[in-house]
Amino acid sequence: MWRLSLTLLCLGLLPACDQPAEDDYFPLNQGLRWEYQVAIEHPQRLVTKTLSIEVTGKTVLKEQQVSIRSTSDGTDYYLTQQTEGIYRVAKRTLVETKPQSDAIPRMVLPLPIAQAKGKTWSTISQPYLIERVFEGQDVMTADSLQFPMTYTVLSLDETVELPAGQFSHCVLVEGQTDLSLYADARKGNSIVPITTREWYAPGVGLVKLEREEPLDTEVYKGGKIVMELVRFED
Repeated sequence: MWRLSLTLLCLGLLPACDQPAEDDYFPLNQGLRWEYQVAIEHPQRLVTKTLSIEVTGKTVLKEQQVSIRSTSDGTDYYLTQQTEGIYRVAKRTLVETKPQSDAIPRMVLPLPIAQAKGKTWSTISQPYLIERVFEGQDVMTADSLQFPMTYTVLSLDETVELPAGQFSHCVLVEGQTDLSLYADARKGNSIVPITTREWYAPGVGLVKLEREEPLDTEVYKGGKIVMELVRFED
């Protein structure tokens, strides 16, 4: 129904015994664990759940060292740090036996963070929420849809109030795109303005995510997702 292609996201390949550095906006020390509350709003229904993410180790893919970030829904994300930023390079779902490399590495955060305000980049994204509705009201996630999304670092000094507490000096990244979809026989194509906002706290990482995919037609349904940090364990 949705996925956190998050873009989900990490920084550094550090020994498990180290504590996250205060200037590390997505630490990947082995054993770190994040728990989020997730609210998913679709037309006529609201779904709530919890999602946990844990750094489970590191490995080598295509001769480069990568960190593995595993979610409680059975997805592994493989990330690497380069001079100019943090990239997702592969993904493995619950039904796959080995990671599938991204055709082009997907930047998560630019580096160095202190100089990143105003930085803009583009990467491939997929729907988190858009579903295709069939006769009988069955739904199928629009898995085949891929589109470029433009991201911008809007702020380096946001304050966010969450169930896990107050987080200051957060980085705010916003992604935007206009997706063209066949809405229905009467309307033809619809332009869907998709927006993502992600807040990263120093020494903690991703603390909040909002994704809006506003769409309500006979063929497709969209919605909104809000993910907020409940607990961070180092």
